[in-house]
Amino acid sequence: MRSSTVAKKIRPLRYPPVDLFQINTKESFVLRFNDERGRPIQGWQKRFQRFMRCHHTNTQHRIDPRLPRLMYQTGRHFAGHRLEVISGYRNPKVARNPRSPHKQGLACDFRIAGVSNATLRDFLRRTFDHVGVGFYPNSFFVHLDVRKGPSAFWIDYSGPGEGAAYSGNAHDDLRTGKADWYKPTPGERASSPAERAESVDDLMETAVRGNSTAAGGDASKPAAAAQRGAQIHTGAPN
Repeated sequence: MRSSTVAKKIRPLRYPPVDLFQINTKESFVLRFNDERGRPIQGWQKRFQRFMRCHHTNTQHRIDPRLPRLMYQTGRHFAGHRLEVISGYRNPKVARNPRSPHKQGLACDFRIAGVSNATLRDFLRRTFDHVGVGFYPNSFFVHLDVRKGPSAFWIDYSGPGEGAAYSGNAHDDLRTGKADWYKPTPGERASSPAERAESVDDLMETAVRGNSTAAGGDASKPAAAAQRGAQIHTGAPN
């Protein structure tokens, strides 16, 4: 009888929450869509929109409803680990990249406490369709965006505060293991003012600085070529 009572007390939640933390604003958010009786939670969209606001300007924007659903699914997969958001919505005043999905409320840069970014990257790519996944092995986060077209994947080898250094072939770099060890020389990074300006869009301001401008597409180009061809790329840059 005692064992049966204990089992009932520790019964798993039907709609478990996912804990989010915004590293720039130091705010927390409990993400879930239904209460324990299965009833929709009212007003979570507005609260989530505020949580995902541009931390530079404090402005809010509509967040595509699919994005929090994917974040919730990711959090449930890595149950017990907090999702740490670096950047959600980005105001056009600070998002210099005109093609950035952050400006449209379609993207989030985040990491998961206690989980490697490589593991997070592989989960996002394996699990979701119609998304963009950007991997930054020498920085501190993974980019995820939602899109209507084909999925895209890219690697940017730049480290915190450095100019972009895109992989010539992201898939080959994963297959050969290059993505796990490669660090570019200064000559391989973006060096023009325009390229540096786009990289600034993804600086993780405050304690976790890093840049992550993405070329987009399934086969990322080297930095200079990617910038020159940005207008014809189907993948959305970061």
